[in-house]
Amino acid sequence: MRKMKKKDILVFGSLLSLMSVSGAALAQNCTSSTRCAELGYKKSAADCDGMESLVCPFDSSKYFCVEAGDSAAGASPGSILYSDGTVSDSVIPSKTAVGIVAYVAGSTRFAVALEERSYFLRWSTPSYEDLSCLTNYSSTAEAQTDFRGATNTSCIVNYSSSNSYPAAEYCNTYKPVSSGKGSSGWYLPAAGELYVTSFSYGAINLGLQKLSKTQLQNAYYWSSSESSSNFAWYVSPSDGSMTYSYKYYNTSRVRCVLAF
Repeated sequence: MRKMKKKDILVFGSLLSLMSVSGAALAQNCTSSTRCAELGYKKSAADCDGMESLVCPFDSSKYFCVEAGDSAAGASPGSILYSDGTVSDSVIPSKTAVGIVAYVAGSTRFAVALEERSYFLRWSTPSYEDLSCLTNYSSTAEAQTDFRGATNTSCIVNYSSSNSYPAAEYCNTYKPVSSGKGSSGWYLPAAGELYVTSFSYGAINLGLQKLSKTQLQNAYYWSSSESSSNFAWYVSPSDGSMTYSYKYYNTSRVRCVLAF
């Protein structure tokens, strides 16, 4: 059994204090479920699987447990992001995993999808075009500063043009779950976002491995960052190497990301 953290002990102490109230107080006209909820027993046995837990004295189906890392605030690269918005270093069978945390810096946080496109996509088709709503980054140093993947993706998919934009459109419609976190908001990462993913490449792949999902490859992935009418940036998350490639002529891998 793991050692209880300070916050666990405080909660546990509060529960003991609440359970020591007088018999008269416990004899109030209310259901067992209500009593359990008031005392903090709001989870099921499945919710607390593998964790230190307490059973409600009034209803044995109600549990209290605290899991390390069970909030987005405690996210770190390699953690698993679940559809209820929580993160954990552990696989929780009762929850639905939607991504692996890739980057955390203050309020800037995003996770990579558990899967990637099964075949390579072009950035644009059938021709080249300079999108006026995108910034053209002419150098690697400039492209590394672009963290506007969500804005870029929105710009690309809503751009009035005879072209289609397969990479961005794929992420814009990516929907691995029907509800909750991960059901919307996915986008094609900007060059800077893919670049910083390389800082935690090993941790991210370890998280993907825990779930038996497709790992990030030692290869280039399309970003949503433009270089010119002919070129867009793509990045290798294994080492952060970057270059630009022909939007229409070349194809590349696509891995969507989600801010949380």
